[in-house]
Amino acid sequence: MEPSSGGASRKLRSFLHSPLLKFLLKAGIAAALIAWVIGGDGRAMLHSIRRMNPLWMLLCFLAILGQTAGTAVRWKFLIAKELNVSFSEAFHLTAIGLFANLFIPGGAVGGDVVKATLLASRAGKGKRVEATISILVDRIVGMAGLFLLTLGLLLVFLRRILELPPAAGFLVFVLAMICVGGLLATCVLFFQDFIFRWAPAAKLLAFADRWMRGVPGGIVRSVSAYRSRWRTLGATTVFSALLLHPLLILAMFFALYGELGHLPEAGTTMTAVACGSVAAAVPVTPGGIGTRDAVITTLLSAWGMPESSAATAMILYTAMLLLLDLLCGIAFFLPGARGRGPVVRSGEDGGETAHCRKS
Repeated sequence: MEPSSGGASRKLRSFLHSPLLKFLLKAGIAAALIAWVIGGDGRAMLHSIRRMNPLWMLLCFLAILGQTAGTAVRWKFLIAKELNVSFSEAFHLTAIGLFANLFIPGGAVGGDVVKATLLASRAGKGKRVEATISILVDRIVGMAGLFLLTLGLLLVFLRRILELPPAAGFLVFVLAMICVGGLLATCVLFFQDFIFRWAPAAKLLAFADRWMRGVPGGIVRSVSAYRSRWRTLGATTVFSALLLHPLLILAMFFALYGELGHLPEAGTTMTAVACGSVAAAVPVTPGGIGTRDAVITTLLSAWGMPESSAATAMILYTAMLLLLDLLCGIAFFLPGARGRGPVVRSGEDGGETAHCRKS
């Protein structure tokens, strides 16, 4: 009986530390937050969505689709040129990654792992590291753009933020600190040559390496190859801040217009949606579902919008996000999802260059 008991104990410990349990816990938190946003009258919300003009739902979806397409374009410019990845391949892998976000326990990170694995399988020997790093850098650039946009909105609409109730104001303050910390971390990654010459900074990195099993140092070393491409990094960050994230804000405007029948206040809506996107980036729930909804609904309600209208528009927005992620699963069945290995051609210098076959 003892060996059996010991085996059961090991299985229990393994389950308690498994990614599946973490995913289930995050999914539970997301479900609880969504239930809180919906409140006790889900039928009234469903009736409100049914009477809404479908045009605003379609426009909301198209804005999110445009943001997804733009994300693929941004990643294409960050992928090393020697990997020779076409725009169609970048779109294809981005779609697969979004679909994987729904079903891989790691959430958005899990989707990135799937993208990295597929791109690495096509990149050829000696290019797998570059393939993986491009996804990491793309994630960093996207977050930097979001943090810049959010901080800019917080400064522009500071007066309205100061009018918030204490609890909502504290929430915005915490999200602002996340933005500042994220931008500082980005600067550390891309200006490490200067920063880590300073002895205290080098000691801090060494301490973080010991505490997190070498992860911070590995990330710092990985992105160092992109420092020579500072123009591309700057351009893609601005592209994210001025186009990609505003497209998500526009999607929420469409959802709110469909619910309210008139345009919501621009400043507070933009600020609330940007703050919600920052909250969604914190890995508390899968893909930020629930976290984003709760933050945006809370802030819009605190700024005077009817809570039922804010919640209805938010649930519609999230539904369009999930619908797009599900439709991206079609990418698994399109040509190129499998069976496309790298080919090697001779370079002009007599060496070998990895080359991905075109569609």
